[in-house]
Amino acid sequence: MNGKWYELENEKINWTFYPDSLIITADPYDKVEWRATDSKIEFDYPTFYWDSLAKPVDVVDKIVIEYKLSRKKDTLIGTLTNRNGKYDFGLIRIE
Repeated sequence: MNGKWYELENEKINWTFYPDSLIITADPYDKVEWRATDSKIEFDYPTFYWDSLAKPVDVVDKIVIEYKLSRKKDTLIGTLTNRNGKYDFGLIRIE
């Protein structure tokens, strides 16, 4: 998994996996720790939402990606689950 990938839905969003962290360019100031198996990636993603008084509330969103890698290990396809629901998800290796 280590290396640079881009999202299938939005190729301007890059995911860079390092042995000890993950950086997502959609939010370049957050670096998160991640863990993975042969079929699942998990990490906690700090974010916020606006409450009914229009004040930001910090939350940690647990992200779970259940995936399959292509034979060449250059494409990842699966589903991403977060606090808002479950979504189709894909990454393509850049390097």
